[in-house]
Amino acid sequence: MKILHIINNLGSGGAEKLIEESLHLMNSIEGVEVNLLLLTDENNVFDKILKECGINVDIIPHKKLYSPANIFYIRKYIIKGKYDIVHVHLFPAFYWVSLAAKLIFKNKPKFVYTEHSTHNRRREKSYLRPLEKFIYNSYDKIISISQQTEDNLIRWLKPKDPKKFIVIENGVDIEKFINAKPYNKSEIDSEFTNDTKLICMVGRFTEAKDQATLIKAMKKVSDNVHLLLVGEGPLKETNEDLAKEIGVKDRVHFLGFRNDIPRILKTIDIFVLSSNWEGLPLALVEGMAAGKPVIGSNAPGIKEVLTGAGLLFPVGNSDELSRKINELFCEKSKYEEISKKCQERAKIYSLERMVEGYVNIYTELLKSK
Repeated sequence: MKILHIINNLGSGGAEKLIEESLHLMNSIEGVEVNLLLLTDENNVFDKILKECGINVDIIPHKKLYSPANIFYIRKYIIKGKYDIVHVHLFPAFYWVSLAAKLIFKNKPKFVYTEHSTHNRRREKSYLRPLEKFIYNSYDKIISISQQTEDNLIRWLKPKDPKKFIVIENGVDIEKFINAKPYNKSEIDSEFTNDTKLICMVGRFTEAKDQATLIKAMKKVSDNVHLLLVGEGPLKETNEDLAKEIGVKDRVHFLGFRNDIPRILKTIDIFVLSSNWEGLPLALVEGMAAGKPVIGSNAPGIKEVLTGAGLLFPVGNSDELSRKINELFCEKSKYEEISKKCQERAKIYSLERMVEGYVNIYTELLKSK
């Protein structure tokens, strides 16, 4: 079975990290060969690991995300590679692949798309629905990473054939986070001591993630509590300015992209995800797997994972978030109870289960050829 995955690039997002962690596992299955095609090499941070694991990673020469020329290159690449399955992630890659698929008339592979989020701006414009239906129609199977993601997508598309849609929840390498070696806190910042309390959020600085609410919450927690923000993105500078404006910049640390997330999560005291919306956030599951108590906004994609395990607060409500943080730091028994529940919940979202689900879908599609 020859499989091609296509994604915009390998920047520091959740879908990109999922590619890094899952493809080498998929490629190790007997009878399965996996290649990866990128639209651009801009901000790539995960390709080195894939190449070391024997994954062939190619980049479209145009290196422009929004160039229609991508359609014709992708078509040629798929035909030349004689792929059985083409699996696509993210916009605009899934638009270009959809159009390329319509131009392949014989020996056509099966096309799969993974929906990674419960929301995108295209859905705010009802006049785009016919175009979206046309694009999604090219795919033989549409995988959503959570039930909420699928429900929202079906409400948007109103498809005639709901059998195309299936949920396969995201997974992470649980053992990597359980067994990670923590840092001494002073190794992260020389001014930290063992008494320093650390909160962490991992995610790109975008509208979806809403780090601003977490930064605002820092005004109402103890002075010995510091916040680690891991990630890059277009709103990073805006968030840095906010931390200065409200007087917490000395306790908010912007760490940029890191490849030692398991060790960082094993070192911190509380993990927070304050997003406006999500699909199924890998960072959330990683924080849980590390055995930390997790606080998340009650946004779609987060509440489904955290309910009954971690703590939830209303989207955008920094006062309620700070109250939850203080509650965990003040009540040791609750802190330990939530930590234990979170780690148990994380075990549901294993990487092996996710990869097995993908390969099963590929096999079913090829049987129907």
